[in-house]
Amino acid sequence: MQKTVFFDLDGTVLDTLPDIAKSANYALVELGYPKQSIETVRCAIGHGIRNLLKDLMGCNDVAILEKCREIFKEHYDLHKADTTKPFDGIIDVLKELKDDGYKLVLISNKYDGATKDLAKRFFGTMFDGAYGSRDDIAAKPDREIFEFVCKDMGFAQSGIVYVGDSEVDCEFAANCGMTFIGVDWGFRSRARLEEAGAVVIVSSPKKLKEEIIKTIG
Repeated sequence: MQKTVFFDLDGTVLDTLPDIAKSANYALVELGYPKQSIETVRCAIGHGIRNLLKDLMGCNDVAILEKCREIFKEHYDLHKADTTKPFDGIIDVLKELKDDGYKLVLISNKYDGATKDLAKRFFGTMFDGAYGSRDDIAAKPDREIFEFVCKDMGFAQSGIVYVGDSEVDCEFAANCGMTFIGVDWGFRSRARLEEAGAVVIVSSPKKLKEEIIKTIG
């Protein structure tokens, strides 16, 4: 297998929940919708900002949803790193994998600009690439973003491990023929990951590294 590992961002390498919830509630209140609890936001994260806001608002009006998305992005661009931080131990593991010759790439359903900015801000050059949601490419769990990244990075579309924290990530890995490793410190419980079909689930970055090495070598 090629020594390549793709990672989800939110809930996998970065704890972004408080900042996402703050910006989502700011946008909701601006448009006259009630605030939602952080747990409600946690359960709705995974399918991108449009779907997050749609679920929180219970609204199908395209124009209102787009306005809410614009307000969210304006706020989030200013506050996306207020409390966001890497999960304990993840930076050490990424450094060790990088030093061992692994290629590391982020693939997120967070919009592309924020994905790239957060990757650079918190991880510097540890990731060889960072790819977020774009209007011209179908997002996870569709395999289009996977094919785009592989072509852009010059990777073969086989022998890749995907690390994530949600059922979206599990489905994405299955759709793309990647080996999935779930982490249970993110936005979904171990039980939710198991229900989604995850076979390997780890509870610490140390165990994550062990599973990556076991799978790829």
